[in-house]
Amino acid sequence: MSRVSTLIYHHLMMSSVPELDREARFCIPENCRATARRLICTVLLILWGPRSVVLATLLVFVTTIAQGESIDRVVAVVNQSVITESELQREVQRAQLEIRASDQKVPSQTDLRRNLLESMIRDRIQLQLAGHRNIRVNDNLVNSAISDIAEKNRLSLEQLRDEVERGGMAYQDYFEDLREQLTIRRLIDVEVVQKVSVSEQEIDQYLALNPDSWAPGELEVELSHILLSVSGSASDQEIDSQHARAVDIRGKILAGLRFSEAAAQYSDSSDAEHGGNLGWRKKSELPSLFVQAVKGLRPGQLSEVSRSPNGFHIIQLIARRGGEEMLVEQIRVRHILLVPSVVTDESQIRKRLERVRQRIEAGEQFSEMARLHSEDRHSRAKGGDLGWLNPGDATPEFEKVLQKLDVGQLSDVFQTRSGFHLAKLVDRRTTNLSEQMRRSDARFRVRAKKIQENYNQWIHELRDLAFVEIRVPLDEL
Repeated sequence: MSRVSTLIYHHLMMSSVPELDREARFCIPENCRATARRLICTVLLILWGPRSVVLATLLVFVTTIAQGESIDRVVAVVNQSVITESELQREVQRAQLEIRASDQKVPSQTDLRRNLLESMIRDRIQLQLAGHRNIRVNDNLVNSAISDIAEKNRLSLEQLRDEVERGGMAYQDYFEDLREQLTIRRLIDVEVVQKVSVSEQEIDQYLALNPDSWAPGELEVELSHILLSVSGSASDQEIDSQHARAVDIRGKILAGLRFSEAAAQYSDSSDAEHGGNLGWRKKSELPSLFVQAVKGLRPGQLSEVSRSPNGFHIIQLIARRGGEEMLVEQIRVRHILLVPSVVTDESQIRKRLERVRQRIEAGEQFSEMARLHSEDRHSRAKGGDLGWLNPGDATPEFEKVLQKLDVGQLSDVFQTRSGFHLAKLVDRRTTNLSEQMRRSDARFRVRAKKIQENYNQWIHELRDLAFVEIRVPLDEL
């Protein structure tokens, strides 16, 4: 895994600089070697004779130290922690594998080590600050992230584990590396992302300077489908039976069965375990059968049962973009956010939100509870109202929960990298977002630029504030 890229926070509070030569380095300096030799002579006098085995063992050990050999050299000291040579070498090996796999030119060993070491130092500083802020990522959150990674790559969890280990990385190391990445990401969300805003005036200015920055492009659709296969040798009776079954399944979906659940239960397609989702496809890449089936559909609607040489299909249009219009299904959501802190741990936060949920179910207004309890400063004053959200506006963990809710339904307490949430789905609608997406794209670009600029300034200040000492010249490694 490559080192995670990071964004910003304010100051790192250090307690004290460690006693470096005593605690951090495991080889004896040149000016101490005479003392080591005197120690060997003293040991010879004390242990000579019946304790020859002990003497031999100690003699070899002390002689090795006296010769200046290191057990695991400390490459850098970062505040109260160290980066060892073995840790750096492990990152070098991972980076080399990734570079070769992507057919990129491998940089010189010195440049590669220098860049990786600097990245490790920055990560270490940020993880230290996350510890001061009591930002933690538990095993459940890491497992959820791993499940998302496997799903996006169309792999089972076992297949993902095999891929990781085939790449030369122990799965437990992968697990802990991902935990660190998620911890830094949560730190970034709290300290940076949530503090950056973009005004409508900034969007207008960007569009005036970049009128062609966003173009709809070719029509694309996001589809899900269910396939009931029919063999080429099937009898008329078997074909009729499959058609009737497809009609029955379509009826169940219209009656409330979620399409993804129907696909997982009934579809013969290889993507059934992923809810039948085909992702975004350009119109030119789709079979004509699919193009005709979704023609005139609005997002969320189902096609009629269609026949192909492979069998019978039920197709759902998820979203449409490009061309002259971009039709998507939006959701309107209210939420309450609570964030763990130094004085309030995750279990206390969850219990507190559970009590809030019970009060809402007993008749309290969600909006009032949000004003009283939510720590989302952007939505708290609006009763937790996040407005209309487009696909991709929320984090994947947040969207996954919302997709399972009916209008008016209250979620269970759930966790994302931002903290713990309680959400209510207020409404759904289909809308044409061509102009809105143009402005949304501009907002994204302006915001990303502001975040990057703030990060660049902050990371240099943070690096200057931290105690960092490079102990070994990189060309000696």
